[in-house]
Amino acid sequence: MSRQVVTRFAPSPTGMLHIGGVRTALFCWLFARRHGGRFILRIEDTDLSRSTDDNIRIIEDGMAWCGLDWDEGPILGDPGHWKGPHGPYRQMQRMDLYRTKIQELLDKGLAYRCRCSREMLEERRRTVETAGRVFQYDRGMDAGKGCAGANHDASQPAAIRFRMPLGDSPILDAGDIVVKDLIKGDTRFPAGSLDDWIIARTGAGPGDIGVPTYNFCVVVDDTHMEVTHVIRGDDHLNNTPKQIPLFAAFGTAPPAFAHVPMILGADGAKLSKRHGATSITEYQAMGLLPSAVRLALARLSWTPKIHGKAVESAEEELLTDEQMIQLFDLADCQKSPARFDMDKLQWLNQKLIQRASWQELEPHLRPFMPEAWQGKPDAWKAQAIQATQKGKSLTDMAEALRFAFERPEVFDEKAVEKFMTAAVQPALREVGALTDYSHEGLEAGFNDILERHGLKTKDLAQALRVALCGRPVSPGIYDTLMLVGRDEVVARLDRWV
Repeated sequence: MSRQVVTRFAPSPTGMLHIGGVRTALFCWLFARRHGGRFILRIEDTDLSRSTDDNIRIIEDGMAWCGLDWDEGPILGDPGHWKGPHGPYRQMQRMDLYRTKIQELLDKGLAYRCRCSREMLEERRRTVETAGRVFQYDRGMDAGKGCAGANHDASQPAAIRFRMPLGDSPILDAGDIVVKDLIKGDTRFPAGSLDDWIIARTGAGPGDIGVPTYNFCVVVDDTHMEVTHVIRGDDHLNNTPKQIPLFAAFGTAPPAFAHVPMILGADGAKLSKRHGATSITEYQAMGLLPSAVRLALARLSWTPKIHGKAVESAEEELLTDEQMIQLFDLADCQKSPARFDMDKLQWLNQKLIQRASWQELEPHLRPFMPEAWQGKPDAWKAQAIQATQKGKSLTDMAEALRFAFERPEVFDEKAVEKFMTAAVQPALREVGALTDYSHEGLEAGFNDILERHGLKTKDLAQALRVALCGRPVSPGIYDTLMLVGRDEVVARLDRWV
């Protein structure tokens, strides 16, 4: 590649950050990192009725949580500032640039003012469709009835339409606009099927250029920000034949396009709430590691290859970020929709939890822990994490550690009846008298108590778990005692001895 690769993720802040969008952002991020390029986060907020500052924060926080750092874009938590030479990175803050570019097209005759009201357009649509044809503004049955040849001046409010190419335009290939896609291959769109589309809504007064539309802004931004590769969902494929002629109108070659297929649920239907969580915030709340989410989403529509062979074994599947960056290739992305497997994500999460060091896990576990966690020494935190690292999620780990912070108030009645026997109570009293709370000290003291009272390990361990945790489930019994701490162990045993 002769120039630096530049990709961008350009979400609309109209709701939660969907995992389909995160998968697209991840592909953009991986591609840019693979080629030593730049990754841009850009906010497309021209949908004024639905775009909110809260939703922008959700996008920024979700991207940051996922570990998808951007080289250019908004500064996290500071909407008034940005990093990068092409800012601002919110479309509503770029209106002056858009209106300048629209005026250039008007001056060149590549765009025109349209005074047609909504009522006029609806009436003409009904007439054309009644005749059994598709309504296209200033195309086919509608030719000559629009504003394209009227040369309207700026004396009245008007929308602005882009004049799409027809006939012998150099953009056309045998009358078609061809989208050369790095994933889907070539897709042809007959130029005659595309009407003159609105690039700016009707302004407030005569001569005013109203709010530009998405398809216009995205081309201006991609040109201005020197984007080389547009990687986005295939629901945008039909926008591309509108955008290619606009790049040409600005005298710019279009970027390379790669449209990734949609994500389906396990049943093959479009991914929705009924399949479970769909926003990245929900996955964060479920206690999943960002690395697990990245890996699971990367494998949707992408089959990494090691030495030319697709990964197959479970061990090969557990790719690090560095491996994914090294291996990522758009040529290895499939054309058909991918099915999201929640069980696979949870399996990956558990495996990555088990693989991680306590230092790697601690920042991710911290939000699920009580405030007292912050005051614990590192050695205690390390033991707590290592003792619960078999959990499937961070929330499982947090729940498994609740006993270390909360004295039980409710006890499992069946477990009390089964384990808190008269035979075990003298042994519990002696456990309360132990003073050496090192692992070796507890093990030696425990074994001595078992031998003298003729008890099995399970008998005493389960009784201790009930007394200390309220239920017969906890980490290893020595870890449990050490995490509760001697003084608190004595206090909790008091009611049983």
